[in-house]
Amino acid sequence: KPLLHAEGRTMTDTDDLLYSCEDGIARITLNRPDAANALTPDQRNHLIELFEAASGDLNVRVVVLTANGKHFCTGADLRVSRIPESPRPEGAPERTMGDVGRNIKRGAQRLVSSILDCEKPVICAVNGTAAGIGAHIALACDLIVAADSSRFIEVFVRRGITPDGGGAYLLPRMIGLAKAKELIFLGDDLSSTDAERIGLINKVV
Repeated sequence: KPLLHAEGRTMTDTDDLLYSCEDGIARITLNRPDAANALTPDQRNHLIELFEAASGDLNVRVVVLTANGKHFCTGADLRVSRIPESPRPEGAPERTMGDVGRNIKRGAQRLVSSILDCEKPVICAVNGTAAGIGAHIALACDLIVAADSSRFIEVFVRRGITPDGGGAYLLPRMIGLAKAKELIFLGDDLSSTDAERIGLINKVV
């Protein structure tokens, strides 16, 4: 288990994710700067475990989510190979009914839900580009502080897919339906200054 306490301090590190807890502040840091902090399935699942554990941990009073490097998170890492599927019977279709929905629910949706459901306040410190699911995990946090060099991008339209990870739910509730449609349909970069102006984030630093 990742949470092991010693003298009021908790730490656990993996190659791509750092975690520490001191003085009631749990810090989760994405740590794949060479890959623009794109999320792998293992990293995503570890994040879910950390948020769920922090929710019930009496040593945690607040969670801070941030990243190392010049990017916050540029979305899912599409270069990571999928888990091999079991052999298909002869004549069977390539996919079963609901495959896409199950993958979204198991992946991006579970991650965003773990942040929304965390019983401790979650602060996101966005240090750079937040795109795709990277933008949505930031939006799922209770408070968002962003560096003035940060950008938020609803990149899905550039890939010809619809937003996943709660974006279509979160955006209209944060900035209204018209602006949410503009961001989703056009996929333009949104500066942190403009994100603060329209009420998407709390503060630019």
